[in-house]
Amino acid sequence: MSERIVIVGGVAAGASAAAKARRMSEDVEIVLFEAGPYISFANCGPPYHVGGEIADRGKLFVVSADQFTKRFNVDVRAETTVAAIDPSRKIVMFQKANGSTDQLTYDRLLLATGAEAIRPPIPGLGAANIFTVRSIPDVDAIMARLATGEPSRAVVIGGGYIGLETAEQLLRRGLAVTVIEMADQLMLALDPEMAQPLQAALQAEGAEVILSDAVAEIIEDGGQSVAVTRGGRRVSFDIGILSVGVRPNVQLAQQAGVALGETGAIAVDALQRTSDPAIYAAGDNSETRHLVLNRQVNIPLAGPANKAGRAAGANMVLDLQGVADDDPRRLSLAGVLGTAVVRVGGASAACTGLTERALIAEGLDYAVVYLPGPNHASHFPGAQMMALKILFAPDTGRLLGVQAVGGEGVDKRVDVVATAIAGALTIDDLGQLDLCYAPPFGSAKDVAIQAGFAGANTRRGLMPAMTPTELLDELAGPTPPTVLDVRTDAEFAKGHLDGTLHVPVDDIRSRLDEIPADKPLAVHCAAGYRSYLAQRILMNHGRDNVRNVLGGYTMIQRTQAAR
Repeated sequence: MSERIVIVGGVAAGASAAAKARRMSEDVEIVLFEAGPYISFANCGPPYHVGGEIADRGKLFVVSADQFTKRFNVDVRAETTVAAIDPSRKIVMFQKANGSTDQLTYDRLLLATGAEAIRPPIPGLGAANIFTVRSIPDVDAIMARLATGEPSRAVVIGGGYIGLETAEQLLRRGLAVTVIEMADQLMLALDPEMAQPLQAALQAEGAEVILSDAVAEIIEDGGQSVAVTRGGRRVSFDIGILSVGVRPNVQLAQQAGVALGETGAIAVDALQRTSDPAIYAAGDNSETRHLVLNRQVNIPLAGPANKAGRAAGANMVLDLQGVADDDPRRLSLAGVLGTAVVRVGGASAACTGLTERALIAEGLDYAVVYLPGPNHASHFPGAQMMALKILFAPDTGRLLGVQAVGGEGVDKRVDVVATAIAGALTIDDLGQLDLCYAPPFGSAKDVAIQAGFAGANTRRGLMPAMTPTELLDELAGPTPPTVLDVRTDAEFAKGHLDGTLHVPVDDIRSRLDEIPADKPLAVHCAAGYRSYLAQRILMNHGRDNVRNVLGGYTMIQRTQAAR
């Protein structure tokens, strides 16, 4: 009899593992159990079907169970729940859709059970008109609800990726939407000033945003569902979306005695093996090494889950073939950075690596550079502005993280920096990258390259700098600096900080006597480049206490709005 691989979970990691295992060997038997009715679906697509951008439900399926079975010769058993594992006998016990039970032996077992939606203990949360957005049955239930009773109001509980994507799509359908987020900002994967444009975009689309509050209970009042917050707000709704996060689905692993890591997810080695050498784990239920922190983390994202499943599939087959662990055919997931992107109305935001908030929590030293700029040559029609925030180690220049928010092209720049971090490049190296340039696609000095220049200049002492946060804190303190705004007269007239000294950059040399020489100066323009020119003029004239405000008035305004 052939040896058998059993896979529990048939979406990203599980399906990838099954396909890779079959590509490695035609001899091994592969059985894939999936508790739901579908395998290998686009688990990030459901919000966009809700709004109609993905109009054809069938487009959510990468491949059907029948196609997968035929192509990969895998025994797919959908709507079948694995209830228990007996590692000593290498047996899984499962229950079929009709309620009957059975068991099956395995030689290698993969737990690809993913993550499950967190359901806080909120009274009334089990109401029939409150949904999660995690699966095809979830989205089918939402669509059925939207098709009946002409719902007009929606409440979204949670302001993370899925919550914001679903809020955007419900707005697209014409519903009035309220987003309730317990934190003091949306999208905690970003720092506050980088998340602020997402909130502005959501509100511009007509949504109400409630921050620093949480749903305390769901009640019925006169036939109307109402979300009552801890702060006493009452939000009426016809359809509710629960999206407060996920946790790794580790119940089977715990029952089988498989060790969990410090994150609460399944601990795995570099080959995706668990504490039981015959049991593997991959995807949202397991840990992966963080490329910056160099320790195990649990970051539930589809890209890493697919790669981890692919590695597990290969390594299980190689185990059964008696191949050594150091064989070059072995696969491993190098690590993760949490690279992700979200779109809300007219704004997009992307990130990778660590945020400033995370670096502070880790006690790591860091420096910041902000760089607003266009997604392609500004002289070519249709250029859209974005802003980058790059974090790096001040001593070595090592890249630690990046966030980008704006219009088109934020994903490209974050992908560039994610690649640079994986390649152990520095902020100085970033400025030396050879990126595509043609007016419709980029700039000769791309915003990512300009950010590299700016960061390198701060490290070399050519551009002493301060962040907008530091500026606002110092202005509120006992010894505020003199703020020098070097934008044009027209820009200054549209808005400026109170008490600012205004001297356009082109007038600096002729008006040096108007600029105090005996006080600290904080110089800013709109984005940071003209203020750098002004700073260099002043420093070359002997001024030794001049700092450039990173990101200029663009980021000053966003930082103010985020406070």
